[in-house]
Amino acid sequence: MTPTASIHMASSPKQKLSSMHSSILVSHGFQSHYELGFANGLAQNHVQVTLLGSDTTLADKLAEQVEFINIRGPQSPNRSRWAKLKNMVGYHFKLLRHVATHRQAQVCVIGLTNPELLVGILEGFFLRVVARRYCLTVHNILPHDKHTAWMKCLYWLIYRLPHLLLVHTPETAQALTREFGIDSRKIVVVEHGANDAVEKSSLTPAQARESLGFEANDRVLLFFGGVAPYKGLDLLLDALERHAGTRLLVAGRCPDSEYGRAMRDRLQTLVQNKKAIWRNGYLDESAISLVFAAADAIVLPYRHIDQSGVLLLALTLGTPLITTRVGSFSSLVTPATGVLVEPFDSNALARGITEFYAALPTLQPEHMVAMAETLAWKNTVKPLLFWLT
Repeated sequence: MTPTASIHMASSPKQKLSSMHSSILVSHGFQSHYELGFANGLAQNHVQVTLLGSDTTLADKLAEQVEFINIRGPQSPNRSRWAKLKNMVGYHFKLLRHVATHRQAQVCVIGLTNPELLVGILEGFFLRVVARRYCLTVHNILPHDKHTAWMKCLYWLIYRLPHLLLVHTPETAQALTREFGIDSRKIVVVEHGANDAVEKSSLTPAQARESLGFEANDRVLLFFGGVAPYKGLDLLLDALERHAGTRLLVAGRCPDSEYGRAMRDRLQTLVQNKKAIWRNGYLDESAISLVFAAADAIVLPYRHIDQSGVLLLALTLGTPLITTRVGSFSSLVTPATGVLVEPFDSNALARGITEFYAALPTLQPEHMVAMAETLAWKNTVKPLLFWLT
């Protein structure tokens, strides 16, 4: 189904909007689950929200109070380069036009700022000058796998344009102050909300595994999401060489890059040897719940990251975790929810897998679900509300 522009208004006195100014949310095509949670979280706190989205926006799951305008259109990865360029130019023109005609609105960019010169600097400058106020979400201090001096210079400027910077962890806030000289009063910490867009599968783990082509009693570990160097799939593949009886389920696309091609070759060999199943491409919500249900644990062998929506999705679905000790992972991965290992070390990861299976009977999925409930977006966005008054 292709979403179309739609308007939902409060339907009862209890849902009456407050005196807050209207807020325009801009996701730049960032994760559909994230933009859904953020928009609904604000709406549940009686904020007047307009979400500028695309065909990938989960429009049918938006709260009634959210106004959704589809200005980005289709986002198929199979489009030609010309179609992608035309779409990008048209999208940004519509975005700037919308902001220019709604100057009293506050603009919250909750997506990424690439390409940096166009989106982060030129468009950021426009938003600073034209919008009533401009807030930028900092998902990571620098883009993944691009920690260069040039990129740091660009972001030094990008971070000075907004009136407010929103981060998901105290560590990110401290890094902005320490490494970029940003005044701490310009930063607000909003915990990353839990993913409630995906419903838990009704299948048992054995049924889910069999439906995917595994044996019911197989040990199965999940790697979920697009393949990139910072996510450390290569470390996981190395670690699994010491776990011959454990099979791998990969749900993610390998990009056409040197790293992506290397991972694709290794995965194809594992698939041929029946040691792995690879779902190469986008998964809808039902397929996502299926792969999580089939896994004993999801493995996040990241080299670096501040916070992860995939980790929070695992908590919501009650899937145990094997992760590296990066970003704020250690605050969410406990002996009741999974295992933490040191990053950059496939041997440590292999030992962590052994430790996980030894501890598996003692893990508490209900504790994970309860933790996710405390991180509902309607709760986590509250530190931002002061800025929206």
